[in-house]
Amino acid sequence: MKYVTILLMCIATSVFSQSQFQQVKSAFELLSKDTSFAHADISFGLMNVKTGKWLYEQNVHKPLAPASTLKTFTTATALKLLGENYRYETIITFQGSIQNKQGEGIIKVYASGDPSFGSDRFDDTKPEVIKRKIAEGLRKIGIEKLKGSIQIIHSIFSDEGINTGWLDEDIGNYYGAGVYPLNWKENKFEINLVPTATSFEVSSTNAGYDIKKDFCIELIHKELATTEEAFAFVEKNKPCMYVIRGVLSNKEKIQNMQLARLYPDRDFERELTAYLKNEFQFEESSKTIESKETTITSHFSPPLKQLVYWCNQKSLNLYAEAFCKTLSLDKNQTDKTPYLFPRTLVKGSWAGGIHRMMQYGKSLKIDMNDVQLKDGSGLAPDNRITTSVMTQLLQHYTRETFYPTFFESLPSINGLRMKSGYIGGTRSYAGYIKLKDSTDACFAFIIHNYTCKPKEVKLKMFQILDLLK
Repeated sequence: MKYVTILLMCIATSVFSQSQFQQVKSAFELLSKDTSFAHADISFGLMNVKTGKWLYEQNVHKPLAPASTLKTFTTATALKLLGENYRYETIITFQGSIQNKQGEGIIKVYASGDPSFGSDRFDDTKPEVIKRKIAEGLRKIGIEKLKGSIQIIHSIFSDEGINTGWLDEDIGNYYGAGVYPLNWKENKFEINLVPTATSFEVSSTNAGYDIKKDFCIELIHKELATTEEAFAFVEKNKPCMYVIRGVLSNKEKIQNMQLARLYPDRDFERELTAYLKNEFQFEESSKTIESKETTITSHFSPPLKQLVYWCNQKSLNLYAEAFCKTLSLDKNQTDKTPYLFPRTLVKGSWAGGIHRMMQYGKSLKIDMNDVQLKDGSGLAPDNRITTSVMTQLLQHYTRETFYPTFFESLPSINGLRMKSGYIGGTRSYAGYIKLKDSTDACFAFIIHNYTCKPKEVKLKMFQILDLLK
């Protein structure tokens, strides 16, 4: 009788699952008939986490732009290859002479690509904490007065901070911030805009920039328009650093925008100089004194698992791109042994990091031939990956020791642990779902080239996912 009961339960579960997937199939058929999706690519893959068996497939081998769901691949690879407890180390040294408690020489900052350097997101990375540690380090080696300069050592990466695959309309905005050897305050800052008779003007900025010279405002008044319709451009033929274009409502007294720092190393150097002038009567001098370098302090980032958490929770492009470049560094730069001076490095780059990501995917016996990546965050519109690859990757992560950390880093969206993604014409989701029959599954879902509003696409995608949970 016991076995009969189990058999009946299995049959009932099978019938229930078939009915459930039939509902999903019908939902996709209805979606394809919607005029907003007449020319859209709709790709969806669902896999049993335990067995690796496909539960549902729809156009899973079509290479599409993943948008920010690509971060699931980047962060998981970083956890695997760098380790959950990996920390970026920024070393600050002093090279010069110390006589009668007066130091003369160069403060050298060996940048590590740390995306959290100067971030307010963690107690130990706040700007004032870092500047205070440097001051304390100078005092420990006997310096009470200081004459000299600050030098940033940029040797960790070989390529530019701005990815060539990013759109011009993105790179001046906070989410399009470049990733540099030295990043500062997550490479973003704020400006406040106030309306004028025909446009707007910058009333203040928290980055110390010249509000008259550094910003060209070409905004147009539009009722109800938000800062999501205003963009910062960086153009070489303009006399200012940023050109702000688009539309914005003039009904608000103040509109706030977040922009990308183009020269975070200069901003850090300027802030540290001002701090040291207050603490040490710091006198700037370009004189070089040949001597052995003395370590002032070493600043360590929070462990990678914490950085990954915020990267996925808040979809921080800067963090994902830093992880990507860091993946390509020589092992001697990512282990826990102290750095030696001078450093001879295998430099990090997007190309090198993407290569390591691809190697990891191939090591899992996944066919990566249709994957073409330009970055690690998903901001580049020319990135291409299939939902087949993404779903298989998600299934394999569950077998890795880093999986609990990775799973906890995924946002809770619509009752599911999943990463979302959105760029022009594409919306995507990837993560984990418990089906109605209690089966643990993973999925990747991309819709590209729709014509309705992004919010409408999101709701339709949620409706399909809701049929499964």
